[in-house]
Amino acid sequence: MAKERIMAIFIGLIMVLSAAGFALNSAMNQNPNTNPGFDIPSIVTRQLTTDETVYVLQNGRVLIEFLYAENCTECPQKITTLEGFAQRMNEFVVLEEVKANETSIQIIGAGGKIENIGNMTLSEQNLMSTFCGIAIAQPPECLMPE
Repeated sequence: MAKERIMAIFIGLIMVLSAAGFALNSAMNQNPNTNPGFDIPSIVTRQLTTDETVYVLQNGRVLIEFLYAENCTECPQKITTLEGFAQRMNEFVVLEEVKANETSIQIIGAGGKIENIGNMTLSEQNLMSTFCGIAIAQPPECLMPE
């Protein structure tokens, strides 16, 4: 009878200690910096950090990088078109506008695909077509084109 009681206490102690060890192990392995949770708006007028760029792409959004020279004469019209598109697709697109030495426009998808659209005529239809071809998370406009 004493042996049975000691065995029952031993088994109970193993169960309690294993539960405590599992909880402690889980608490120790949590890394608070694994997902910084950036709050990135759909239009950014500065260069994104590498972590912010990764965050945007990991969340399935498309990054439009618009680098433009300060003396660019056609850039205000391009900015207007790109900002209108980014505002309309705010859940799916982040527009990064940065002053640089030369003008270029790239669309970067979450899968790593990069489309250079600097030589393309910027229109809502062309942007939507390129966006739908590169985006992983797609709005209804891509799934049911007109």
